[in-house]
Formats: sequence, structure tokens, C-alpha cells
Amino acid sequence: MVPLLKNKKSQPGSRRLPVTLLSGFLGSGKTTLLEKILTDPNHGLKVGVIVNDVGALNIDAALLSTHDVTRKEEQVVALQNGCICCTLRGDLLEEVARLAKDNEVDYLVIESSGVSEPMQVAETFSEEFAEVSIAAGHDLELDEKNEMGKEQRVRLAEILKAGGLSKVARLDTCVTLVDAVNFMQDFATPDMLKDRQNDVPEEDDRNISDLQVDQVEFADVIVVNKCDLVSEDDVNRIKGTVQNLNPGAKIITAVKSAFDLRSILDTRMFSYEKAALSPGWLRSINEEISPETEEYGIGTFVYRARRPFHPKRLWDVISDVFVVIQTEYVDEEGNTMGGEDDNMEEDDDEDDDEDDDDDEDDDEEEADGDEERNKRGNNEDDKEQDKPDSEMQDEQPQLDIKARLASKQADETFGPLLRSKGFLWLATRRLMFGEWSQAGVMLTVSGGDVWRCEMPESEWPKDPRAKEAIMRDFHGKWGDRRQEIVFIGQQMRNGGETRLRKALDSCLLNDKEFKDWERAMVSKNPQKILDRLFDDGFLDWSLEIHDHSNGNDHGHNH
Repeated sequence: MVPLLKNKKSQPGSRRLPVTLLSGFLGSGKTTLLEKILTDPNHGLKVGVIVNDVGALNIDAALLSTHDVTRKEEQVVALQNGCICCTLRGDLLEEVARLAKDNEVDYLVIESSGVSEPMQVAETFSEEFAEVSIAAGHDLELDEKNEMGKEQRVRLAEILKAGGLSKVARLDTCVTLVDAVNFMQDFATPDMLKDRQNDVPEEDDRNISDLQVDQVEFADVIVVNKCDLVSEDDVNRIKGTVQNLNPGAKIITAVKSAFDLRSILDTRMFSYEKAALSPGWLRSINEEISPETEEYGIGTFVYRARRPFHPKRLWDVISDVFVVIQTEYVDEEGNTMGGEDDNMEEDDDEDDDEDDDDDEDDDEEEADGDEERNKRGNNEDDKEQDKPDSEMQDEQPQLDIKARLASKQADETFGPLLRSKGFLWLATRRLMFGEWSQAGVMLTVSGGDVWRCEMPESEWPKDPRAKEAIMRDFHGKWGDRRQEIVFIGQQMRNGGETRLRKALDSCLLNDKEFKDWERAMVSKNPQKILDRLFDDGFLDWSLEIHDHSNGNDHGHNH
């Protein structure tokens, strides 16, 4: 192994403790890599390690402590309170701050648990979140009812009030280890995280496929490990998948976690802004993709359309081959809240509402006459049309996840699909766009935000470049409303893209439906007419308040 030179260390003075974050599922080789970092005499760095793992026994920490070199020359801290994403404002903050202050190590490596999401850890080190840390510090200082002891609370509050970890440490490199044996299988698994981890809370509803994608898409370096246990074709297929998921990452192949440590120590590769924009789906939307970019049989394309999807036709297509995960907003009293509520536009006076209803009936007859007659051609159709949305959902039960996986794998169109993400436009959701995120058999469909064309320009980002980017999305009468979804999968250049486009095109409103939709949109009460025109069995979307002026529209969920 080529030694890391001493001058690779961060220089004293303006020094912040550099940190490498290791992510990856249990069994991907993180502990083996840590052993190599701790026991290799060539890199010339005194390395501190914080070991995080779910499980009361902390087996990995016990294993590392058996090395003499670890006890004598390195500092290993085993956190006892669970996964890293749940201890960020506790043990981890204190330990990193202490190591930085004591100046006892040249470098820090943090092993995140197999169930953590690297973005959450990265935010703790990012200067972009310093103001959030300061505010949290002041809040914690005043929170005398907090369950932690007073001394710990005061120490932690001081760290946060000083700006958090970004003031004493810098995230240098995000590394994700991939298990070559299980990587492709984990795109085709129905498993939820709690199915594999005994100590994951029952309410944790994350699934394996999504978590794997999160860890790959946010990495600076991706190590495809255990390559000796699979064929060369399998390794190439994994590399092609990883490259499409994260085009900006450095990809390393390894056996037993052995590779040049200079690739992950003191590289200065990490940038929060770059990481947030690095996922392949996002880069594919922002950059034109050449059809020749398919690597190792894995290709990608962007599906775009300027018509809305018919909700029922879309549901019929996706519910046969995906486990569709939806979210809805429930207030403190348990009431379901929808995001397409017209209350803001309606007069509070009941008499006026009744008058509006009369006018609306006239508008409906004008807008949808032929369409309604076609839909209600016989008594059976009447019954189907009048079923509440909840019954329509119940007819598509998602109880047998393994059967849904088998259906996807057997499907010529969606079987080869690995990952897709983007924005969708449903005919019945006139104000908001939806967010589409799929990994393997799991597809999450949820409400995103208000279309920019429905938002006052005063709420747009102030940056001129951001405004230009927004205006590029506008087209014709209906502004920035559109379908824009990136698809990554196998066989794309071998008919896969054509089949996916055909399936999605079949869900778009046809010419007549689109004319009815346009007429409904300019009527007195467009939402009620749209609801009459198009069956919609999707859950309601909540309309959250965002600060659009700084260009950051999306919240952070744990």
C-alpha cells in the first residue's frame, strides 16, 4: 500500500478536524475497513474512530478493542445509545467536539450504522446548517424538562450555540460500502428495515431498497466490496448501476475491503451542495443524456410530458407491479387533511356556497357532458363511479408484498427497472405537483409543493440564475405543470425505454379528456369538476408551508 504522506495532514492554525463518514449495510465490510485503517502503519495519521451500530452489545467496538494498536495509538469511542442518526444531538456531537478540542488525533473516521442515512449525518457537519445549530442550542439551554442530565444538556447547548460541529470539524469524505453479493438482490426485495434489524423501532417504516439508494446517491466514494464472491459480469452490472445512481462518485472495487486508503482519507472531496445535487436522477433532469451513455447494460432516460396523468389509469398501472407507499397529513385531532382543499377560494357564507353550487352544476354540464355520459353508460358503471375513494383503494390491497415483487419481476416493462424519481402531474391535483420515488418494488408517491405558476413571483428564489431555471420549465398556458421522471434500469437500449414510455403515455389524458380538463380549469369551481371528471384513489396531499425565497423547497424527514 502506498503510504499517506505526513504533509497530507490538515495544517495547524486554521485546522478543523477532518472526518470520513463510512456508510453501508451490515455485512458490507465497514468493520474490516476500520481494522485496516487502524492497524495500517503506512498512512502516517493518528486516527480516531467513532463506532456506531444498532445493538446493545456493540460487537464491532469489542472486536476493534482487541487490537493493541487501537488501545495504544488510536482512540475508539463506541456509542451506546443506538444508531447514529438518533444520537447526532447527543453522544456524537460531544465526542467529535472533544476530540477536536483535545487535538489528540489527526483524523476522525465515523462508522455509521447500517440503518442510518448519510445526509442526516452530513447536515450536522455542514456550515449551511450552522444557524439551525445555534437556534437549537439556545432552545436546548432553556429546555429544563429535557430528559438528559443538566450537565450534558449545558455542554451540548454550548457546542450548538457555537455553530455546531462545522466550527470544529469538517466532513472530508462520504464513503459507502456496497456488498457485491447482495446489492442487486436488495433492489428486488420486499423487506422493510425492521424485517432485518431486531433493534429497529416498530414504527420505522423505511424499506431496504430506498435506504440502499440513499446511501449510494449521497456518497463521494463508493466501494464495491466482496468482488471475489461474484462474477465479473455481476461486478460490471453493479458498477453500471452505481454510476447511474451517482455519476459524480468515485467507484472502487475491492476484496475484503482492501484498497488504497488515500482514496478515502483527507481527500477534501465532500461538498454539501455538490452532494445534494449529485444523485443521478437529479443530474439527468438538469443535463441532457445521450442514448449512448448506457454502461454495463444499465441505462437511464427522462420521461417528460405536458399533459396530466389520469389518476385511475396511473393507479391501475403502478399498483400491479409496485408496493405503492403514500403519505397523508393527519392533524393533532386525527383528522385527515388534504392538500387540494378549495376552502381558501370559497366564501364562508353558506348561502353563497349554495348559489355557487347551482352555477357549478351548469358549468359541469357544459364542461363534461360527453365525458360523463361515456363514463355512466350503464348501471354497473354508475355504481363503480359512485364508490368512495377509500373503497377504490381497498380493491387494490397491498397485503402480499412478495406477490407484488413477483408480479414486477415477471413484468417485461417494469421488471428491469431499478430506480426512478421525479415529479408527476395528476389531473385532479391542479395546484400541486407530486413526488415520485421508486427503488426496486417500492414506489413512494406523495405531495410535493405548489407549481411555480400558482405561486406569486415574490415567493420565488431571489437568485437570478434560479429564476432563469424556473422559467425554463414554463411552457404554454399551463406554466410549469409537467411530468418529469428519471428512470434507471436494465435493457433500456434494448426496448426497455420504449416499453416504459408506452406504459406511461397510456396514463396521460387523451385529447378529449384534456379538452375537458382545460374547460374545467377555467370554470368557477374547477376542483369539484375535476373530481367529477376523473376517479382519483390516491390519498390527499398536504400543502406544507415552505420558504421558497432561498431556493430550498424540500423539508427533511427522518
